[in-house]
Amino acid sequence: MVHGVRPYEENHGQTDRVYNECLAEVSKAIESGEDGVFDVLEHAVDRFLAIPRREEARPVVGIVGEIYIRSNRFSNDDLVRRVEEFGGEAWLAPIAEWINYVNYMGKKKSTQKKRLSSLLKLVITDHIQKKDEHRIEEIFSKYLRYGREPQIRHVIHEASPYIHESFEGEAILSVGKSIDFIQKGASGIINAMPFTCMPGTISSAVMKLLQNQYGVPILNVAYDGQGLTNISTRLEAFMHQVKEHSRKPQES
Repeated sequence: MVHGVRPYEENHGQTDRVYNECLAEVSKAIESGEDGVFDVLEHAVDRFLAIPRREEARPVVGIVGEIYIRSNRFSNDDLVRRVEEFGGEAWLAPIAEWINYVNYMGKKKSTQKKRLSSLLKLVITDHIQKKDEHRIEEIFSKYLRYGREPQIRHVIHEASPYIHESFEGEAILSVGKSIDFIQKGASGIINAMPFTCMPGTISSAVMKLLQNQYGVPILNVAYDGQGLTNISTRLEAFMHQVKEHSRKPQES
C-alpha cells in the first residue's frame, strides 16, 4: 500500500511516516502474543486512505528477480523509490512468493517419493500460512491497484513455455511473475539480481523473449556494490521507454 500511495502524496514524506508508525504498531501487536494484528492493519488502511493524493497518471513497473536483492532497499539502492522518482509506480513481487514456492515444490517431491509424513506436515503448514496470508490480504486487496496475489501454480504455469518446472529456483518465478505483472497492466519490468547470479543470468536471457512477445520494456539490473552511476543512467532511459509504452494504448 505504501507503493500505491507514496508516488501520489501531496505532502512529501507523509506516507513514509504513516508506514513507520503503523509498522511499529504491528510489531507491538505481534509481541503481545494476542490476535490484535488484524485490527492494527485495518486501522493502518484507514490512515493510508486519509493521506492527500494528487490525481496523476503514472505507468506501473513490476520488479522481480532474486528474492533478497529485490526486497532489500540497501542492496538495490532503494530501487522502488528510484522508480517513483523517475515518474513511475512500482509493483514489487512479495517475499511470500518464495515461501509458497518452497511449500509447493516440497509437496510435489513428497508425493513423488511417497513420503506421507513429510507431505502431511507440508500440507498443514501451507494451509495455515495461506489462511493467515489471505486474511491479511483481504484487508488491503480492494485498495490495491494490483489486487490479489496469484497462486504459485499460476505463476509456474505462465512461465512454463519458457522454463520447465523441473528447473527449480528463482528464474521460473521471475519469468512467471513478469508475465503476471504485464497481464495486469504493468508497462515495464525490472529484473534485479546479484552480479554473476546463475538464476538471474538465465531469467535475463528469457526476458528478451518476453520483451519480444509482449512488447513491454524490460531492464535487467545486476548489482555488484561497485557503484551505481551506470545503473542510474540505464534506469532513467528505461523509465522514458516505459512512459512512452504506457501512452500507446491511449494514442491508438
